Amino acid sequence: MEQLVRKAYRHGNVPNAMRAAARAILDEGDAPAVGLREMARRTGVSATAAYRHFASKEELLASVAAEGFQELSAAMETAMKEPDRLLGLGLAYVEFALQKRGLFRLMFGPILAERAKYPPLKQAAAEAFRTFRAAQAAAGHPDEDEHDALAAWGLIHGLSSLFIDGLVPHERIESMAKEIIGNASLQVS
Repeated sequence: MEQLVRKAYRHGNVPNAMRAAARAILDEGDAPAVGLREMARRTGVSATAAYRHFASKEELLASVAAEGFQELSAAMETAMKEPDRLLGLGLAYVEFALQKRGLFRLMFGPILAERAKYPPLKQAAAEAFRTFRAAQAAAGHPDEDEHDALAAWGLIHGLSSLFIDGLVPHERIESMAKEIIGNASLQVS
């Protein structure tokens, strides 16, 4: 079976395969193990082939984080179809964090502070924030300034971080998220 995987990757799918391997490691909770040589080994290509697609481990991680922000934006856009758009968006954000813990931690880790070095990451993170702002506008809060938007984002992000770090009992996450986010979205003016 490994031979089939190797053959597929040699036909132009190396970057996608490496991102998938990195995400698998992140999902296992072993972020330090993500490296170009390890990703090459896991995808069945040479280290030289890996370096043809990514100049460094950080570039690979930035690519994975950009992919994560695109997925988060898509989840938030889907949630904007809910009757209470801000509650739906907040719950979608929390769900994303819970389902993709390693990716979520990567996206908002040190690589985000370096986003200016990685234009796709910078663009994807900015788009996620624009999606969040669009949800606020669609929910009837179009004139909120950036500080209010960051405060709302901070609340949802903070809750998500508390949940994925296990600081809230798992059985209380859903009800707590609905209550806190629901109360906060009613308070926004």
